[in-house]
Amino acid sequence: MKNRLAKKDFFNRCKLSAAQKVFAFTTGFSAFAVQAFATEPTLTFNFDPAEMFSWTNVMLSALMPVLYITLGISLAFIIINALKYAFR
Repeated sequence: MKNRLAKKDFFNRCKLSAAQKVFAFTTGFSAFAVQAFATEPTLTFNFDPAEMFSWTNVMLSALMPVLYITLGISLAFIIINALKYAFR
């Protein structure tokens, strides 16, 4: 029994329906076929780490006021609850 289960293919082990098997096969095949027949790269990434970190700095700087306001509100709730429980 154990040997027979080991010989099953991936689709049967995942218990996929016939439509799911066809979809998985066609999408996987088409993803590899595009690169095989393309004359030039179809998708290129211009990845610049310095630019990525500069945008991260801009986003964090823009969100710091939101963080300060949220922390202020939560600190106010902590102080109010502490004062309520102190005078019970």
